Amino acid sequence: MTKSKQQIAEALRTAIRGEEDGFMFYDIMARKAVNPEARRKLENLRDDEVRHKRTLHHLYEQYVGGEIGPLPEKGLSVLSEVFRKGQVAQLKTEMQFISLAIEAEIATARFYQTERNLTDDPIFQQVFDRLAEEEHSHFELLQAEKEALAGNYSWFSIEGTQPLEH
Repeated sequence: MTKSKQQIAEALRTAIRGEEDGFMFYDIMARKAVNPEARRKLENLRDDEVRHKRTLHHLYEQYVGGEIGPLPEKGLSVLSEVFRKGQVAQLKTEMQFISLAIEAEIATARFYQTERNLTDDPIFQQVFDRLAEEEHSHFELLQAEKEALAGNYSWFSIEGTQPLEH
């Protein structure tokens, strides 16, 4: 069942805000990263958020049309609250950053899964399915990094001490 243009517009604006929040978060994390490999992974996540935002802009043009207008204050996840309350500076450890990112990726994937039926158009649904899959893959990457930081290497490599490459 296709929702009204207004409902589609609201969902897409919320998603765009969520991708902007993700970009800012990963950009901050990448700039703080000392390890070049960690920085590269964070920059890749950041760049994915830019690509997702472009995709959402195209969907907005196609299904709603006109100017996007102001974005909502709250995006898809806890990141909006963290930015709004100025709490990013309070995050001090890799585990805190990664845990917050994991929570955000799960919320974003769920949003795309839930909102895929805004229209009956299979192309729209396929785009939202792809976005949900990409957000879930971000979750998996971050979860693996969290496990590696915690020293849980045995699942990755019985003989060695290094996690699998991503």
